[in-house]
Amino acid sequence: MYKKYVAVAALATLALSAQAGEIYAGVGFPGLTLGYAQGIAPNVGVRGEYTGGLNVSKSGERDGVNFDGKLKAQSISALVDYFPGSSGFRVTGGVNFNDTKVRLNSTGGSATVNGKTVSLAGEFFDMEVKQPSVTPYLGLGYGFKPDAKQAGWGFYADAGLMFGKFRTSTNTSLVGKQGITQADIDAQTASVRDDVSKLTVFPKLSVGVTYRF
Repeated sequence: MYKKYVAVAALATLALSAQAGEIYAGVGFPGLTLGYAQGIAPNVGVRGEYTGGLNVSKSGERDGVNFDGKLKAQSISALVDYFPGSSGFRVTGGVNFNDTKVRLNSTGGSATVNGKTVSLAGEFFDMEVKQPSVTPYLGLGYGFKPDAKQAGWGFYADAGLMFGKFRTSTNTSLVGKQGITQADIDAQTASVRDDVSKLTVFPKLSVGVTYRF
């Protein structure tokens, strides 16, 4: 969908175009964070950030099929911070542009597809669970107070949720073989989709350091 260097270039352009602000870097979920914060009023700030780098692999069984699974997550965010008091505590809202997915690749042997036992020798039954490409974000945090006077190093923390229903798709070579029809594939996919449809939020956590200039 996009490459990491695109995000870095966009953030660098934003930083160079501003007269003052804060750059920041942190760690958390789903990975490393790099961003830029700019105050636009004494109690309001805006931010642009890239978060990503999470790659997790795990094998397991799902509804009769053995899979090798891999989670990959990254996003670019446009955020607005509101500071209700004199401290650095803030409420954050915004939008995320995501490239987050779980890929499940079948690993051979036998499998049960819609109640039918089949051999996966020389065949594949792969699934992908994907977050919507655009999701709203709501969170709480500390740091980036626009009216802070002191330049130099600081600290920030973010905790929030991205909202959006995950989607499921299937890619398989089994249709028309071993008695498997497209209806069987659709039913097997639906059994996973029913569980996935319950996943409507995805957490985002980050802590790190800032530099105000």
